[in-house]
Amino acid sequence: MNQISSTEPGKDAQLPANQNGYQLAVRMAAVAGVFSLVVCALLFYDYSLRRAKDPHEAASFKALKLALAQQPDNEELRLSVRASDRELRREYFRQRAFASRGGWLLLGGMIVFLVAAKSAATLRRELPAPQPQGAPRDLETRWTRIARGSVAALAVVLAGVAVGLSLTSPDELPKDAEELAALLKSGPSDVPGPQQARIPPPPSDEEIEKMWPCFRGPHGAGISAYPNVPHSWDDASGKNILWKTPVPLPGMNSAVVWGNRIFLSGATKGRREVYCFDTQTGKMLWQKEVRPSRLAAQMREPEFTGYAAPTVATDGRFIFAIFVDGELAAFDVGGQKVWQKSLGIPDNGYGHASSLATYRDLVLVQVDQGTKKQAKSRLYAFQAATGEKGWEVSRPVTTSWTSPIVISHGGRDQLVTYSDPLVISYNPADGTELWRADCIMGESGPSPVFNSGKVYAGNTYCQLSAIRADGSGDVTQTHIDWVGEDGLPETCSPLATDEYVFLLEAGALTCYDANGGMLWEEYETFDYPEFTSSPSLVGNRIYLFGDLEQEGQEDEDGNPVKFSKAWILAYGREEGSCKVVGQGRLEEGCVTCPAFQDGRIYIRGEKHLFCISEE
Repeated sequence: MNQISSTEPGKDAQLPANQNGYQLAVRMAAVAGVFSLVVCALLFYDYSLRRAKDPHEAASFKALKLALAQQPDNEELRLSVRASDRELRREYFRQRAFASRGGWLLLGGMIVFLVAAKSAATLRRELPAPQPQGAPRDLETRWTRIARGSVAALAVVLAGVAVGLSLTSPDELPKDAEELAALLKSGPSDVPGPQQARIPPPPSDEEIEKMWPCFRGPHGAGISAYPNVPHSWDDASGKNILWKTPVPLPGMNSAVVWGNRIFLSGATKGRREVYCFDTQTGKMLWQKEVRPSRLAAQMREPEFTGYAAPTVATDGRFIFAIFVDGELAAFDVGGQKVWQKSLGIPDNGYGHASSLATYRDLVLVQVDQGTKKQAKSRLYAFQAATGEKGWEVSRPVTTSWTSPIVISHGGRDQLVTYSDPLVISYNPADGTELWRADCIMGESGPSPVFNSGKVYAGNTYCQLSAIRADGSGDVTQTHIDWVGEDGLPETCSPLATDEYVFLLEAGALTCYDANGGMLWEEYETFDYPEFTSSPSLVGNRIYLFGDLEQEGQEDEDGNPVKFSKAWILAYGREEGSCKVVGQGRLEEGCVTCPAFQDGRIYIRGEKHLFCISEE
């Protein structure tokens, strides 16, 4: 009795009766806890990788797959693709095996942890010390039990989540692997290892000049390489209309042509699509969807541009399309999606409306937005085959909807852009700035053009500036040859030859001397149409497309029904020399620019794609 009464609380009475067993249980719980945490972290890391990246999205494998699609008879390349696919599959299922085994290891580790922790708690438990009558209950013991219970509950939840991640991991490959199967034939199991993809090289300058690869054709000039296209047609009677094909979704982008294929895009609020048509028959060869951005549903449809204003671009190997919400996608010529990325919804009133351009192995994207002080505007170059960023530069400009052009002058390739307040030329290979001119004001819509050593840029809010393209640095005071203040366009891009510059706006065509000075203005020849399509040149003739209203006709929404009229013009230096030498008519509105090929005109109307030909 004396021994018991002399024991001091908090010392020997707090030691467990089985101290060795208690220490063993504590150590087992610590080891099991650390083991479980490590396994849980590895499982979450593995899960994040699998969710973020499809193994078949590896750049090297995508390049091999693209090369095979373009060279289907290349057996050596086919074997390389099969070998690479096999290796990716092994890695794919190895990861899933790790997830499954890791889940069970985690569950086992948590069970050991809980059993060891419970054993330590039991061995740690002491007999309650006698308390005087009326003394408060031992709150520390109660809160200790609550803490232990919370730890146990958290451990169970953590184990359940991690095991769930492993058990819910799909066992099948993504759908992209199913598409790959169509490219591969059965063959021997022992095949060579992956080889470098043989993607065809970019087209030569000579090939580009013969095609119509981007907005307004080669270099964005609006000049046909073929003089033998029709100068009269009529949709109602079918005169010189070789074929016309409905386009599923609306869009204000123009036709792009490479070889025997025509490319367009279309979009509505919830859908984005890219189309490929056969030049001979007008038959749609493929129709592919581009996933809208997550924020696209919050956008209002831009009143004047819609959801698919930018014209697509092609280098003959890939087709590139961008939409109002900044979603950029690439397809191969067979219609297989190669890659897609989001550039974000532009901070401007119309969304993205600037068309795309290409240079060698790059696709070029101009995104002008916000104010100069906000510094949000960017110029991007992405690798054509993979979508990886080639370069990116910040632009000290405000919002615009102009499209970049790629030109060559004096042995120097240039990427020319403009937006308030600058016309800027970059090296398209790496994005370094070559020269700039401070001569632009207001929101800009017309794109720049180049001819005979001069860049022409301007809009209705400032002036037309003729800038020599051989400068470096700030050329504002040294290389602006002349400026014009009449007939300035709000929408239509200029047309430049080695002798003249033509501006189209508000139903009037204005002609300048390429060395400066306005020569004449013509508007009485036309029926006061709405000009949105930029002027084009075929031989020594100007082609204009404008919209007019069908008298007394309205659509179901009460809007006037429109038709498109074309004027083919001869011109000279003297006032009054502008004469109509041909006309055409389409029974629907047309705000796009024509694409010219040998003996043919391809143009997108409000509802149809037309082929105009005398064949």
